[in-house]
Amino acid sequence: MEQPLLEIKDLRVTFHTDDGIVHAVNGVSYSIEKGEVLGVVGESGCGKSVHALSIMRLIPIPPGNIDSGEVLFYGKDLLKLHLEELRHIRGSQIAMVFQDPMTSLNPAYTIGFQISEALILHQRMNQNQARERSAELLSLVGIPEAKRRLDDYPHQFSGGMRQRAMIAMALSCEPSLLIADEPTTALDVTIQAQIIDLVKRLQSNYGMAVMWITHDLGVVAELAHKINVMYAGYIIERGNVRDIYKRTRHPYTLGLLGSLPRLDEAPGIRLLSIPGLPPDLVALPKGCPFVARCNYVTDICVESMPALEDVGDHGHLVACWRWTEIAEGVA
Repeated sequence: MEQPLLEIKDLRVTFHTDDGIVHAVNGVSYSIEKGEVLGVVGESGCGKSVHALSIMRLIPIPPGNIDSGEVLFYGKDLLKLHLEELRHIRGSQIAMVFQDPMTSLNPAYTIGFQISEALILHQRMNQNQARERSAELLSLVGIPEAKRRLDDYPHQFSGGMRQRAMIAMALSCEPSLLIADEPTTALDVTIQAQIIDLVKRLQSNYGMAVMWITHDLGVVAELAHKINVMYAGYIIERGNVRDIYKRTRHPYTLGLLGSLPRLDEAPGIRLLSIPGLPPDLVALPKGCPFVARCNYVTDICVESMPALEDVGDHGHLVACWRWTEIAEGVA
């Protein structure tokens, strides 16, 4: 069997704060194949972004710390590389697009300079070659008059255009993996749809793998092949898109899906909400972290955290003591 592009094993990340140790990522394990699109979903604070930043070793240390685990990229553990080796991978083989491009782009430099910088560093291009390629990339992501706009600064671009420029920068070295951390959250719905279509087209053209981090299950349904549902630093359900949406096995995923408006439902159907709040990551409960908000809770849920279990549907995994009853509709 071919080696996965990225394989994460038992990743654990904590933050040391005045209030105590925040357990942000708690034993996350999964893999991404070449050319695969993975959606990572969950509420704010569930560990989506922290685990992605940990892959690139971009969390601030201190207060953050990667306590344990392996992040194997083409079989090489990124957590054990010297920073100089890691710099050759960041931006070149693994690229990242962040939620707010205005905080990612340097306001003091032109867009052209910032795209060219990666091409000169990683592709060994000269200034003229890098400028030509930068114009091609801006044109590729749908920015009109690309050559002229190379000399513009980030504040001269709209929010959607800045995000396109960030995607152009991320794609400049044709990475094997693109990590997109909620890249459409700050954009209006029309621009969101354009960015999603753009990423789908570029992913198909380049054959790269994509990790799309979001709280929006509607976006993931359109874009992803597989989904990781995260809660309180754990993956609580994982599978292909069809299984997650049609054969949901975890109460939290049921709640997320129930909160989505659907075109095929009768008018007047009320959307569901998940009661309560996520647990305090400084003092996680002894058992399942979803126990205080779950309608299916029993004694064992309070006492013990369930492991991810294969439910027999094409690699569909779930961490729930009562998934069989949920599947049969009797819980």
